[in-house]
Amino acid sequence: MKQIHLVYLASALLLTSEAFAVDEPVSLTHGQVSGVTLDSGVQEFLGIPFAAPPVGDLRWQAPQPPTPWQGVKIADQHGPACIQQRAAYMSEDCLYLNVWTRAESAAAELPVMVWIHGGGWSSGSNSVPIYDGEAFADNDVVLVSVNYRMNAFGWMAHPALSEESEQGVSGNYGILDNIAALEWVRDNIAGFGGDPDNVTIFGESAGGGSVYALLATPLAKGLFHKAISESTWITASNVTNLKTPNGMTSSAEQRGATAIAAKLEEAGVSTGATLANMRALSAQQLMEMQLGVSLIVDGHVFPKSPAEIFAEGSHNVVPLMAGINDGEGLFFVRPDRTFKTAAEQRQARIEEFGEHAGDLLDYYVAANDEDVFRVEVDYNTDSWFARPTREIIHAIARSAEDSYMYVFTRNLQDPAQRSPHAMELRYVFNTLPDDAPQADLEIAQLLNDYWTQFARTGTPNGEDLPQWPSYDLETQVHQVLGVRVGQDSMLRKQELDELDRYFSDRYATVE
Repeated sequence: MKQIHLVYLASALLLTSEAFAVDEPVSLTHGQVSGVTLDSGVQEFLGIPFAAPPVGDLRWQAPQPPTPWQGVKIADQHGPACIQQRAAYMSEDCLYLNVWTRAESAAAELPVMVWIHGGGWSSGSNSVPIYDGEAFADNDVVLVSVNYRMNAFGWMAHPALSEESEQGVSGNYGILDNIAALEWVRDNIAGFGGDPDNVTIFGESAGGGSVYALLATPLAKGLFHKAISESTWITASNVTNLKTPNGMTSSAEQRGATAIAAKLEEAGVSTGATLANMRALSAQQLMEMQLGVSLIVDGHVFPKSPAEIFAEGSHNVVPLMAGINDGEGLFFVRPDRTFKTAAEQRQARIEEFGEHAGDLLDYYVAANDEDVFRVEVDYNTDSWFARPTREIIHAIARSAEDSYMYVFTRNLQDPAQRSPHAMELRYVFNTLPDDAPQADLEIAQLLNDYWTQFARTGTPNGEDLPQWPSYDLETQVHQVLGVRVGQDSMLRKQELDELDRYFSDRYATVE
C-alpha cells in the first residue's frame, strides 16, 4: 500500500497557475488568511494550519488547536506532507489543509466536501496534483483536502503513551487529526461560503478506511452529514486491539513496545523506553522501525471493533455512497510475483485460512494454472476492498438512510483491462490529462457530477444524470460506472458472504 501516489508528490511542488492575491481575507478562529483566484474564478487557499504542529511534547498527542497568528497569512503554498519514506517536501509539522471555493460571499452556503487521501496510512499528501479541487469548486461545492499523521507518528501505540493519556489510550492519531480537521471545518468553513451543516467526507483506499473509521467512532458524531468511500481499505491486519491480541495479530501496544525497544537499543539508549527517550528519536529513526499501521480498538476512539459497531447499528448514520474498481488487485498482484501453479495457491490458502477455510478454497483457488493470476487479483480485490465496502453499505442499508453502491470499470491506461486500484481518482476529481479520449472526459464529468450531486442532496440522482438506484439488501443493485453506465446486482455475493464469515470467526475483538 505504501507506494500509492508517491510518484505525484514531487511534481506537486512544480505546479504553477496564473493567479493573483484575493483582496478580502477570510477570518478564522486563529487568524486571517488570504488565497489566490485562479483563471476559472475559483479561489484557492493552500496550507492553512488546522492544528498545532505535532512536534516535541506534542508528538503522539491528540491534535491541539492551531497556534494563533497576527496579520494575514498568505495561503498560496501547500503545507508539507507528513513524514513518510519518500517525499520531496515533508515534515512532522504537517497538519495543514487546502480549500477551493467559488462562493462570492459567506452567505452562499455551498455544500462542503472534505477529502482524505489514501496511501496505506503510510504515504501520500493533499498536495498530490490529482487531488486539485478546482473542478469540485467549479461544480459549486467547497472542497477541503486534509493532511494527517501517518506511519509511527499517526498510528503507534505504547504502554507509556497510554499511561500518559487522560483516556488511558494511545495510537489512532491519524483519525484524531481527521476529526480535528472536521472540527475546523465546522468552525471556519462558513467564511469560505460553505455550509457547516452540509459536510460530506470522502476518501479513497486508506482514505476510505478513514471514512470507515469516522463512520464508526462516536467522536465524529455530528461533524459530517454524508459520506463517500472509494475502495475502502480494511483488512485482517489493519484493525487491532490496544492491549490484547486480535486473532493472529499482536496488540497495538505490543507492536509499539517491540518496535521502539529495538530502535532504542540500536541507538544505544540504555535508560529504556521513557517518553523523553521516545520523543528524542529522530523522524528518520522512527521511519526505520518495523511497525504496522492499524485502527486501534481502544475503548475511546472505538468503544468496540468497528465491525461490531456496524453490526449492532451504533455507528454514525448518514447517507453513504461507496464502491470499488472492478480490478483493484491489478495494482498489487504481479504475474511474475504470484503463484505459478494452482497447487501453490491452494497450499498458501490452506495455511492462511486454516480451520476457518470453509468454502473459501472453492472461491479463491484456481481450477487450473492458467487461472491463477485472475483468481489472485479477485482475492485481493475482495478481501482488501469489496468486503469492507459492502460492510458499510449494509450497515447504512439497515438504517433509515439511503446507501448507493458503484463498481468503476474504466482503465485509462488499457481500456481492454479491468480498472485497477486508484484508477477512478482522476475521474472523480476531473483531473484527467487534456489529451485524454473524449469518452474518458465524459466519464470524468459524470463522476464529478454524481459526487457533487450526492454532496448537495444525499443522492447521486439529479437532472440529466443517469438513474442510480439506492442499495437494497434483497436485490443488492449497484451502479456500473464506465463506458457503460447502468445497473448490475449481487456483486460477488457468495464470495463476500464467505469472507464475512471468515473475518467474523477469526478476527472478532478479544475482550
